Amino acid sequence: MGKTRVIALVVASLVSTASFAGAQAPAQQGAQQGRHAMQRGTRAGARVERGLFRGIKLSDAEKAKLKDIHGKYATQAKSLREQMKPAMQEARADRQKGDTAAARAVMVRNKASFQKVAELRKSEQAEVRSALTPENQKLYDANVQQMAKRRDEMKANRKDGKGGRRGGAHAQHSGRAG
Repeated sequence: MGKTRVIALVVASLVSTASFAGAQAPAQQGAQQGRHAMQRGTRAGARVERGLFRGIKLSDAEKAKLKDIHGKYATQAKSLREQMKPAMQEARADRQKGDTAAARAVMVRNKASFQKVAELRKSEQAEVRSALTPENQKLYDANVQQMAKRRDEMKANRKDGKGGRRGGAHAQHSGRAG
């Protein structure tokens, strides 16, 4: 009789532990998705950076100049990101609730901040370009034009209903509907 009770107690504790672990899984998954989204943003910035310097062989002097330029602009960009963080969180919360109109309204209210970021990026690109040799400037300019063309194509596809996370080529090819 004693062994049966002990075995029953062990089985009951295993079942209850498994149910608690299962209840915790969605919360952990959400935290992981947030972390992955942040990493995607970081990787996207690195891809843009690599795209701008595709085919360019930098000298040590150019590398040093670029490092200084990136450091200078990184501090300015960080302060702008911190200023925009509450608005971005509000827009994200609105989108998660399904209220895209409210999310768009937040973005419109903060248009000036987005313009500051764009101006900062343009200033950095101009300074980076001036730090390059004339040969590298030609390659850099060509890469900038190519990336602008790709960005415009992506915007056009998005407006035609072909872009975005759910309606993109991946969803069409995999057989999933929006």
